[in-house]
Order: sequence, then C-alpha cells, then structure tokens
Amino acid sequence: MKINIAKFVRKIIETDPDSQQPVEMSVFKHNQSNAMFAIDSSYLDQNFDDGNDPVIPDPFNNEYELILHGV
Repeated sequence: MKINIAKFVRKIIETDPDSQQPVEMSVFKHNQSNAMFAIDSSYLDQNFDDGNDPVIPDPFNNEYELILHGV
C-alpha cells in the first residue's frame, strides 16, 4: 500500500450539531492535496496506541494509507 502523511496542526473545539455538546477535534494538513481536515480526537484516543503515529485510509486518495504525524 502507498503511504501519504498528514501533519498535526492543532486541536479545536466544535459543537456537535445533534447533541449540542463540545467535541475536541484534531486538525491535520494533508501533504499531497494540501487540504486540511479534522478527526474527532476521541476516535484517535480510543483506537490507536500512544507513542505511535496512527495510520488510517487516506480520505483524499483511496489507493493510499495516511500516517497522522505528530498527534
């Protein structure tokens, strides 16, 4: 599988439109597309080990996996 990298930018708080509760989001910058995107930080905390950069399917190119660097 081919690999791309997204670098961590910062954490932000957004309001969930259904529950109206605050949600911490981790913002990343994609190296290939230069697009920025955010992922619910609790997803990263629950599904990946501390100390390792998470690897997810690349949301911008389905032929690649994406390393989330600097979380």
